[in-house]
Parts: sequence; structure tokens; C-alpha cells
Amino acid sequence: MRTTRQYLVMAIMFLTVPVAALLLVPGVPSGYRAFEDQNDPGNILMYVLLILVTTGVLLILIKRSRLGLLKALMFTAMGLGLFSIGSLFLMLAGTSDLVAMVFGALLAGALLTLLIKYPRWYVVNGTGLIMGIGAALILGLSLGILPALLFLTVMAVYDALSVYVTKHMLTLAKGIVDIGLPVVLTVPAKGGEKTAKLDLKDRSKDVERDVMLMGLGDAIIPSVLVISAAGNLPQVSATGWGQPAMLVALMTLVAMTIGYLSLMFLISKGRPQAGLPFLNGCAIIGFTIAYLVVYQDLAFGFA
Repeated sequence: MRTTRQYLVMAIMFLTVPVAALLLVPGVPSGYRAFEDQNDPGNILMYVLLILVTTGVLLILIKRSRLGLLKALMFTAMGLGLFSIGSLFLMLAGTSDLVAMVFGALLAGALLTLLIKYPRWYVVNGTGLIMGIGAALILGLSLGILPALLFLTVMAVYDALSVYVTKHMLTLAKGIVDIGLPVVLTVPAKGGEKTAKLDLKDRSKDVERDVMLMGLGDAIIPSVLVISAAGNLPQVSATGWGQPAMLVALMTLVAMTIGYLSLMFLISKGRPQAGLPFLNGCAIIGFTIAYLVVYQDLAFGFA
């Protein structure tokens, strides 16, 4: 049976992504966006296609037992991601581009070495959380409110289909956990264990497992709306945390947390669920209510 400690550690890790990304938003320059027009709904197509193609490639490699090639590809991608995120963090701190790039390279090298040499659950999770914070920050700022809402809706539907209908997400999760990739947050019953190998296809015994796990995407994707609200809604007042946009973001975060607690309650009762329908759904509802309360109009920041 899962322990109170496991639920608490997982909750802390889950909330670390949106909270840390939200704390970084005020320091990001206003022009820092991946797209020239962050309100264009077509922007989400690139991310959705990237997710679908990546998922397809990973499934092919897992089913063909090409785990060595899978690990090499994923570690290369993670190295580039960690380099970019590490460089971004130092740029936000005001360092020069050269210092930021050196730090990014050192961070990527150090974390990849730890993942290969010492793949304990906390090393894997720590690396995943760094990537998650950076991904949530970049995605949230780059997607305006309408694209962010569409992105959360599409991903919630996809998650439900992949877990309940095609069930390929279970195969993907097992393959990734088995080779210790930091895209699934894991909390073992005993802190010294390495990442566990699980039989995710036998979901009837889910509650009996001594390892608790959640996809990193379950923390990143709903956080996108939180960050988008903070970074893309109209800023009316001059003080960072008193701005209406930040208030809406915080209320969206509270709603996202309620969705997480609801999801954990069902899981604790032995009813495993796809995470994003709960998390994204509550985030969208929370954002809608928060926007109406704070801004008192029906524009919803779409313009």
C-alpha cells in the first residue's frame, strides 16, 4: 500500500513545477516569446505534432526492444533541453550570455552523468523537475490564453484516449520508467531504491505497488495555463504580485491543485485515472472563474 509520505512527496514535486515557474515570470522580459504572435491558435499545432511524433517513435523503439537506441536519443534530447533551460535561468538572473551558456553546458553534463552513474529516484525526479519548470515557463509565455486553453483541452482528450482506449500510454510509461528517464515522477516506498520496474498493464494491482508514479507532463501541461495567465493577461497595476494577471494565475493554480487532490483521492481508492482530464479541466474552470471575478468582462484575454 502507498504511504502518506509518498502522497506528500508527490504533491510537493507536482506543485514545484507551477510554483517555481510562476516565481520566474516577473523576471522574464516582455518580449521573450517563442512566437511573434502568441495569441495565434495555430501555434499549438507544432507542440501537439511534436508530442505525437515523439510518442510514436518511442513506442516503436520500446516494442522492438531497442532500449539502447531509445536511451541514447532521449539523453541527447534531454542534454539539449537542460542546456537551454540552464542557460535561460542564468540569463534571467542577469548574467552574460557566455556565462549562461557555460552554466547550461555544465548543468546538462552534470545531470546526465548523475542519471547514468547514479540513477536514484531523487536524481531522476530532480532532473525531471528542472526540465518541467523550464518547459512550463517557456510554453506558458509562448502560448496566449486562447492557444493555452486549446492546448490543455486537446491534451486532456489525448490523455484520456491513450489511457482508456488505446492504452499505449501504459506501454510508454513502463518503458520509460524501466530505463530511468526523467519524464515520470516516481516515489518509492523506500528512499534508497532505484527507479522500479513496473507491470503497468496489470492495473488491478495498482494500489498494491510500492512505487507511486506520475507523468511529468501531468505537472507541466496544466501549469501552462497558470504561466500564460501571469505572463499574457493585461497588466494593470505596477506591482508584480498585485497585478490582476498574477491573481488570476494564482487562482488557476489553486484550481489545478484541487484537480490534483481529486485525482489522488480516486487513486488512493484503487481507481487509477488519466491525469490530464482532471488537472486540465480544473485549471480551465478555475481560470474562467478567476478571470470573471478579477477582470469582470468576457474577453478572457483572447485578444
